Amino acid sequence: MSDLEGKFFTGGNMVVEKLERGTHHWFSRPDVTGSKDLIVVRVEVGHGGGHPFHIHPDMDEVIYILSGKAEQWLEKEKKLLNAGESVFVPKKMVHATFNATDEPLTFLAILGPASDLEGSMVYVDDEEPWASLR
Repeated sequence: MSDLEGKFFTGGNMVVEKLERGTHHWFSRPDVTGSKDLIVVRVEVGHGGGHPFHIHPDMDEVIYILSGKAEQWLEKEKKLLNAGESVFVPKKMVHATFNATDEPLTFLAILGPASDLEGSMVYVDDEEPWASLR
């Protein structure tokens, strides 16, 4: 049996953060649910925005496109992903997600195991070859 309690997320208790890389709606992270196994966040990215090239040293990630079109990078490979499409990113793999159109981009990011959020995203967008790819 789990030591954690189940939790419904509704408008009144949703943890929402407006960050430079988009608006984040948190469904699971250690300080929200107590789970050390799972991070789930819905991200809304406006025109020209996105998550620059980075790695997650200790977490695997699935990015699932809910609406819009994502310019998704895995290392030096780029694909345009539409709603209903996804990508699996293993830990330590450089990746980036950008809004590819004038319309809003919304995606779910599911990561595990849940690491300390401070060190879970290491940016490499100012290093080569990532700085010159886009």
